[in-house]
Amino acid sequence: MKHLLILFFFFSLAALPELCSANMEQQVDSTYLLRGRVYGNDTREPLPNANITVQQANVSSITNQDGYFSIRVPASSRNMQLIIHYLGYENKEIPVLTLIDNPNNHISLTPSPIELSELLVVSGDGTKLVREALQRIPENYAADPNMMVAFYREAVKKGSNYISLVEAVLDVYKASYHSYSNDQARIYIGRKATDISPRDTVLLKFQGGISDALMLDIAKNPEIVFGTDAAEYSFHIDGLININNKPHYIITFKPQSTIEDILFRGTIYLDAASLAFARMEFNMNVEDRKDAANIFIRRKPAKMRVEVNEARYVVNYLENDGKWFFNYSSTDVSFRVRWTNRFFGLFATNYVIGSEIAITDRYNDNVVKFPRNERIRSTDVIAERVEYFLDSDFWGEYNVIEPDQQINDAIKRLSDKLRRRK
Repeated sequence: MKHLLILFFFFSLAALPELCSANMEQQVDSTYLLRGRVYGNDTREPLPNANITVQQANVSSITNQDGYFSIRVPASSRNMQLIIHYLGYENKEIPVLTLIDNPNNHISLTPSPIELSELLVVSGDGTKLVREALQRIPENYAADPNMMVAFYREAVKKGSNYISLVEAVLDVYKASYHSYSNDQARIYIGRKATDISPRDTVLLKFQGGISDALMLDIAKNPEIVFGTDAAEYSFHIDGLININNKPHYIITFKPQSTIEDILFRGTIYLDAASLAFARMEFNMNVEDRKDAANIFIRRKPAKMRVEVNEARYVVNYLENDGKWFFNYSSTDVSFRVRWTNRFFGLFATNYVIGSEIAITDRYNDNVVKFPRNERIRSTDVIAERVEYFLDSDFWGEYNVIEPDQQINDAIKRLSDKLRRRK
């Protein structure tokens, strides 16, 4: 059985610094900061995780949960097009010039119906398609390693309140899809904000967040979900959908009915022409499984009981010149913690730990692995690897994912507490 391991350490309460946020608005001479909000014009609802790219440039970003985006583009791209694409909608191209110095751009996308072709199978068993897609990975993804810049965010919520936020800009060595070499990452710059109350009875340390975010590249690591040949799953073609103005198969999957192990279920989006994995949205089957906690918890106090409520994952890819590249992944794990001793046994606390990584730039020159002492390890707790910054130039010219309203509120709350305590 193959499992995606998202590991946590639980320790007794320890004092942590409480840190505040930096200003993301700084403008840099060599770039333009473009802002906007993306809607579906059929629903008038914001579109989260829409891909934002720039014509003839490798810079990219995504919209947050409220549909907002910000992206820094090189000054050399001022006469190019900003391109927005989203699942099931037509691409939108907007001249970069029209977005400069205009922070309130409201951009609507039009739903894109699929014109069915007699050559496309749109229902039935999808096992053959998925197995062929797995075999075509060497054709569809990069044979050579490349370098990437990424923005990473992880958050811990206790009940409805954030108690920890970590953000970092990363350098990433993306290994060839033709090799068994692992991807590597190092932290270029980062910040954190925490609020661990003296009354808290447990301190969570999120271990392996960046490593696991990169491991979610299912095209690079298909065995994590599918094992050696996907034999433990059944697949069904649910139809077609437009992504980036191209038809994609929608294939749902779940474990075979005879399988008792904890595996995955979800939806795969395959490019209909190349059978490349363009996107996956999937859950681990942890619901009502008392043994699920063993997958996520490496060490805990003897009197702590943990129940995993949900484990949700997303991975997304972008195509460039006929090759597909890892672009985004996210993880959300929710669980309930209860103590069996007499005083605390009456209470249970819900936690949600989430992380996301977005590739914001990619380049093919100076492709080198990092020195061992600079690499992020799977055992690293990222919150212990970054410090706080009050510098308004903190992010410089690096692209970041715009915080959604909840995270904005949490950063402000944590920062206000810091200022009061100072």
